[in-house]
Amino acid sequence: LRAGYGIFEASAVKQLAKATVPILFIHGEADTFVPFEMIEEVYAATNTEKKKLTIPGAEHTQAINVNPELYWETVWEFVGRFITL
Repeated sequence: LRAGYGIFEASAVKQLAKATVPILFIHGEADTFVPFEMIEEVYAATNTEKKKLTIPGAEHTQAINVNPELYWETVWEFVGRFITL
C-alpha cells in the first residue's frame, strides 16, 4: 500500500529489464516455490551482464547446500569479474 501498488501488480521481469548492475541468477532445479522455468524468463529479460547457475536436485534456497563447491566457485568467479581488491 505504501508503494502505491499491490503484490499482484509487481513484476520482477519488468524490473530486471531496467537493471544496470551485473546479476548472478542461482536456481535449484527442484524448486517448487518458484517454478524452475521462471529462471529463463527473468534471465532473458535482463539486459546487463548476467550469468545463470542451476543446481540439479536443489529445492528453493538450497543450492548452496546441495552443491556448495560449485555454488561458491560460481559466486566468487562472477563477483571477481566486477570487484577488484
